[in-house]
Amino acid sequence: MSLFGSVKKRMTNQFLALIVEEKRCKVKQRVVRGDDTLFVEESTFEIESKDKLSIEVIDYINRLQEEYQHTYITLFLNTLGQGAIPTCDIEALKKFSVDKDKVKAVCVEGRYLIYGTLIDIKWADKTFADIGLDFVFSPFLVLDYFIKKDIDDEDIEIDNIMLYVLSTGNALTVMIMKDRDLLFGSFFNIAKDENLLYTDYGESSDDIFAELDFVEDDELLIENLTDLDDVPGFENGEPEGKLELAEQDERFVKYLSAALKEFYSNDLYESEFIQSVRIFDDVHINPNIVKYLQNELLLDVSSENVSVRNALIDLSRKEVFR
Repeated sequence: MSLFGSVKKRMTNQFLALIVEEKRCKVKQRVVRGDDTLFVEESTFEIESKDKLSIEVIDYINRLQEEYQHTYITLFLNTLGQGAIPTCDIEALKKFSVDKDKVKAVCVEGRYLIYGTLIDIKWADKTFADIGLDFVFSPFLVLDYFIKKDIDDEDIEIDNIMLYVLSTGNALTVMIMKDRDLLFGSFFNIAKDENLLYTDYGESSDDIFAELDFVEDDELLIENLTDLDDVPGFENGEPEGKLELAEQDERFVKYLSAALKEFYSNDLYESEFIQSVRIFDDVHINPNIVKYLQNELLLDVSSENVSVRNALIDLSRKEVFR
């Protein structure tokens, strides 16, 4: 920790973690001094759309900022135009059909590269112009945070090749890891509607995504939930007993299926056989999803309830006090 970070740690600091979904904005407030937590509160606000915060949200956050001089606001970036590749060579983005001039890319600890499109950055700047942001964290960084905690926990068994999933209110983040090395990463919005790609934030969205290999839902090779014959480890057929899945649950399974097919079929990835699946669940997913995946994947599938907002605060505290 630097001297400046040590001084800041002795002050009273307020951390606000924000998650914006299609119709909701979720906020967590934590006030700390050193390692002591002085106050914690969670709030959820209804909003008209993810592109426009309500006056209620703006007034609430600005009021909190007025109460504490040292306030840090962190956003969970769950917009569609982002991804991760298993190298830190930015020139490698071209192999993955991503134009490096149309994205902001960051190397994570020399292990892999995450990127978000410029339209994502413009969306965050525009949406939070009346509030301000201090940190924006990729879902891949949040999932990696939980993965590291698992690896460091001696009570949790980690296989050599693991499929990790972060389930949030409107999105899935997928990372396939070989120990601490990324083999594959993908991000999906599983809400019913996703209009961000078609919103103008001062630059043509067609231009932004001209070089990105995005496809529509019905083009993801996910026509049937059990259409998994070509994926190693899957066994086609009806699972034991009838498992009821809601529409969004089905999308969870479909998009995970699409990610696995991409991993096993695309020569860009080191497609080693996945040994187990670990789901970090921020939204209390339907237990039938886990049962369904166990039946179809014939792998061990485990799930743990987590708080993405807690992770955002921990990550931002690490940045502030470094």
